Amino acid sequence: CSGTGANSSSGFKSCTVCKGSGEVREVSRSIFGQFVNISVCHNCRGTGKIISDPCKTCSGDGRIQEETKIKVNVPAGVTNNSYMTMRGEGNAGKNGGPAGDIIVVFQETDHQHFIRDGDDLIYDLYLSYPDIVIGTSVEIPTINGRASLKIEAGTQPGKFLKMRGKGIQHLNQHGSGDQLVRINIHVPEKINSKEKELLKELSKTPNVGNPHK
Repeated sequence: CSGTGANSSSGFKSCTVCKGSGEVREVSRSIFGQFVNISVCHNCRGTGKIISDPCKTCSGDGRIQEETKIKVNVPAGVTNNSYMTMRGEGNAGKNGGPAGDIIVVFQETDHQHFIRDGDDLIYDLYLSYPDIVIGTSVEIPTINGRASLKIEAGTQPGKFLKMRGKGIQHLNQHGSGDQLVRINIHVPEKINSKEKELLKELSKTPNVGNPHK
């Protein structure tokens, strides 16, 4: 029916409420005179005609229900609960009118490695005590693959090391945020007797022992 809702072009008749005008006039009188209020006819919705022979497929609605998949190009840097409008991709309009829009709302899911802070990314790196004391180089994940990071000797737990430009791309702008690597000490839950003895010996040395004793 091409959205008309009628079985054919002759499947309409003139609206009995507005007599085909599509408008309803209401006359009111007051001490100031006579007023005429013109409104859209509720029976035919302003078309001036109603369906007498409805389409068998859509039962006169002019639309049918179906699902389709569309491709959404997500711009880099979108934030949680931000949205984009896809014009004309929504429900079909009544009586062959224009289609509505689809409002796509973006929801972030947790990542196994990173915590988002604006366009920056926070990554928790766990190192052994010897690696923190002596210093080392490690490979860590970034959103663009693995990258090397140098850990200076004596780096303190809780310190953030900045990897510039390794964060999330700015929305609709050039450049990216940073990746902030938070240093943590990995404390083993179990150690063997030899490791325990070595740690006891180390704890007696002036630079490794408890500084508050």
